[in-house]
Amino acid sequence: MKKALLFLFVILSSFLGFAQPPGGGKGGGPKHDQAKGEIFGNILDSLTEKGVGYATIIALKQPDDKMMGGVVTEDNGNFSISDLPFGNYKLKISFVGYNTLFITDVKLNPDQTTVQLKNLVLAPTTLQTVEVIGDKPLITYEIDKKVINVEDQINTDGQSVTEILENIPSITVDADGTVSLRGSSSFTLLIDGIPTAMDASDALATIPASTIKDIEIITNPSAKFDAEGTSGIINIITKKSKLEGISSLINLSAGRFSNHNGDFSLNIKKEKWTFDLSGGAGIRNHPNKRESERITTYDSLVNRIESEGESSWKRQYYNVGGGVQWNPNNSHVLAIRTNFKWTDMIPYDDQVYRSYDNDTLLTTFQTNQSNDIDLFNNTTNLYYQYNIKRNKEHNISFKAIANIKDVVQNDTTISYDESGAITQGNIYTETGPSNSYRFNLDYRLPIGKNKKFETGIQAQFGQSGDIGKNYVYNDSTKVYDYNDLFSSDVDYVRNVHAGYAIFGGKHKKLGYQLGLRAEYTHRTITSSKAVEFNTIDRLDWFPSAHFSYNLENKSQLIASYSRRIERPRSWFFEPFITWENPYQVRSGNPNLLPEYINAFELSYIIPIKKTGFFSAEAYMRQNQNVINRISTVYEEGILIEQPYNIGTSSSYGGELSLNLDITKWWKINTGGNAYYFDLRGELNDVAYNAQSFNWGAQLTNTFKLKGFILQTNSRFRSGSVQAQGRNLSSFSQDVSLKKSFWKKRLSLTLGARNILNTERRESYSYTENVEIHSLRKPLGPTVQFTVSIKLNNYQKVYERQETLDDF
Repeated sequence: MKKALLFLFVILSSFLGFAQPPGGGKGGGPKHDQAKGEIFGNILDSLTEKGVGYATIIALKQPDDKMMGGVVTEDNGNFSISDLPFGNYKLKISFVGYNTLFITDVKLNPDQTTVQLKNLVLAPTTLQTVEVIGDKPLITYEIDKKVINVEDQINTDGQSVTEILENIPSITVDADGTVSLRGSSSFTLLIDGIPTAMDASDALATIPASTIKDIEIITNPSAKFDAEGTSGIINIITKKSKLEGISSLINLSAGRFSNHNGDFSLNIKKEKWTFDLSGGAGIRNHPNKRESERITTYDSLVNRIESEGESSWKRQYYNVGGGVQWNPNNSHVLAIRTNFKWTDMIPYDDQVYRSYDNDTLLTTFQTNQSNDIDLFNNTTNLYYQYNIKRNKEHNISFKAIANIKDVVQNDTTISYDESGAITQGNIYTETGPSNSYRFNLDYRLPIGKNKKFETGIQAQFGQSGDIGKNYVYNDSTKVYDYNDLFSSDVDYVRNVHAGYAIFGGKHKKLGYQLGLRAEYTHRTITSSKAVEFNTIDRLDWFPSAHFSYNLENKSQLIASYSRRIERPRSWFFEPFITWENPYQVRSGNPNLLPEYINAFELSYIIPIKKTGFFSAEAYMRQNQNVINRISTVYEEGILIEQPYNIGTSSSYGGELSLNLDITKWWKINTGGNAYYFDLRGELNDVAYNAQSFNWGAQLTNTFKLKGFILQTNSRFRSGSVQAQGRNLSSFSQDVSLKKSFWKKRLSLTLGARNILNTERRESYSYTENVEIHSLRKPLGPTVQFTVSIKLNNYQKVYERQETLDDF
C-alpha cells in the first residue's frame, strides 16, 4: 500500500510540475488557433426560388481540399459555418435531386473574418451524373494500433461485430461465439474508449455492424491504457455525425433462423450543442447440429457414449441511449452520455444419448439443457476537457464512468428415459449485481514542435455479489429439493488504482513513445461457505515502448513492446459445482494467480502507388502463470473442469495483409496469420506440454458492376493444440450483394453466410482414461436481407483528427 501511495505521489508531482507551459507560463497555444472566421448565407431552388432545407455544405480548405467544417441548411435554406481557421476555401453544396454546386476562392483573413454568400442557387438534376468515390482502405496502421474500416464494407449489413471480426486474420471466433485475439480470449473491450461491464463476447454479439465506423485492434497498448487483457484491446468506434442540423439513420434486417434486428440513430447539432439518441432491438441465433462420442476405457471394459442433437446460444436484446455535448468555445468540451441495454440470453442444448458397454447398447435417453440469463446493463459517462490557452494539444481532462450490471440466471438440465419420465434433473439459479466505477484525470503537454508529455491517474472500484442456489430433482416426491452443498453466497471486491506517464515525439524520420504504468490491486472475496480466499494487495509495473521510422519510399517500420496482466474473473475463484450435462460439471479455483505477458511486435507497411498497401507483422508473446481449464475425474463416469495455473506459453508468429485495387471495378483484401505455439505446463505431477503450428487466412473480393456491389469473403482456420487435446481446421464462405437508390439514401443488401455449409468446430480432448470427440456444424447458409435508410441528408464525412467527440 505504501508503494502505491508513493507512486501516485510521484505522478501527481509530475502532473503539477508540467502544468505550466514552456517559457514560465507565458506561452500557450499559437495565436492562429484563436483566429477564426465564419461563412454564412442561404441556398435557393433555381425553379421555385424558395429556400432549400437540409442541403449539405462542406468547407474545404485549399489547396489540399481538407475538410474544416460542415453544416446542413435550416428549413428556410440559411446556413452558417463558424470557427474556420483563416485561409482560402472551396464550398461543396449538395442535396438529393440537385446538381452539386462548388463555390471557390472564399477567403477568410484578419481583414475579412466573415463572408456572406447570398442567394446561392441549386439547380435540379436533369442529366445523369457520375459519382467518384474514394474508399478508405480496409485496414490502416498507426504507431500503436491497427484500424479496421467497417463503414465502407457492404458484407457487414445485418451482421454483428462478432461476424465482422471473423474476417480479421488475427481474430478467431469459436462455436459458442467466444472471440479470441491471437489465440487468446483475454482482451479488453472498449466502446468509444469506454469499458463495458458485459462479457466481451456477449457484448460483441449484440452490437449491430450498421452502427460501427471503425474497429481498433491494439495488440500492444501503450502505458496510457489499462494493463488488463493479455492479448490487447479491441476498441469499437461508433458512427457520429459532424454536420450541423438534423441527421438520422435507420437500419432494418431480417434473416433465416430467427435473425432479425433494427436500429436507429438521430443526431441534432446546432451551434455549441450536440444531441444524439440511438436505439435498437434484435434477435441473434446461430443454431448448430452437434454430435459427440465419449470413450472411457477400463481394465476389461470400454464404455462408449454417443450423442447427437441441436444447440444454440440465442440472444435477444434491446437498447436505448442518448447524450449531449456542449462546446461553448475552443477552450471547453463537456459531454454526458448514457446507454441502457437489456439482454436475454437463451442458450439451449438438446441431445439424445446412447450408452454402450463393449458395443452392447445399454440405455437411450434424452437430455435438455436450457438457460435463461436476463442481463441489465447501464453505462453512464461524463467527460470534460479544458484546452489551455485554447490549444487542443495542451489540455487537462476528466472522465467518470459508471457501469451497472444486474443478472438473473436460471440453468436447467433434465434427462428423460425412452418413456419420457424424468430420470435426473438439476436447476441452478444465480442473482446479483456487478458494478464498477472509474475516475480518470489526464494531462497532455506539447513540448516544442514535435514532442509531447502525457500523465494521468485513475481510480477504479468494483464490486459484485452472487447468490447461487442449487436444486436437485427428487424421483420419489417429483419435486426439486434445495441442495445446500452446491449453493453459496459470494461477495467479490476488486479495486485497481493506477498512474502513468508517457513521453513521445518525432526526430526527423523517427517517431517514439515511451511509457510506464503502475497499478495497485486490492481484492477480497467472502463466501457463506467455509472457504478461505486470499486477500490481494499488489503493486505491478507495466512499461511500454513504441517506435516508428519512415523510409524513403513512404513505407514505414513500427516496433513495440508492452507488459500486461490478466486478472481472473470473479467466477473463476468460486469452488462450487455447476452441472453442464449428465457427464460434466465445472467449478472455480480460489488459488488462481494472474497471468502476465511480455509482448514484442515489428511491423512493415508499404503503400502500393495509389491503389493499396502491403503490411507484414512479426510478433512474440510470452505468458507466465498460464490459466487453462483442466478436466479431471470427479467421480466414476463424471468429469469436472476447473481453471488452473499450469505453466508458461510462448507464441512466435507473423501476419501479412494486402489491400489492392486490381481495376476500377475489382478490389481485393487478403491477409493471413501464422504462429508457432508452445505450451509448457505441469499440474499434480501430470505434464501438459503441447506444440503446434497454427495459421489462418481470409480473402475479400469487392466488385462494382453496373450500380451493384458484390462482395465475397473466404476464411480458413487451421487446427491447433490445447492443454488436453486439439481443434481441427475449418473453412467458410460468405457473399453479399448491395444496390443503392435515391442518391445512396436508400440501400438494399442481400447477404449469405456459410454458403457452402462447410463451417465446423471439431475437437478431440483427452482426460486420464476418457477421450471425447466433439463436432458442431452451424446450420447454413444464413441468409440476411437489410434495408438502410438515411434521412435528412445523413452521410459519411471524413472527420478532422480530433478525439473529443469519442465520448
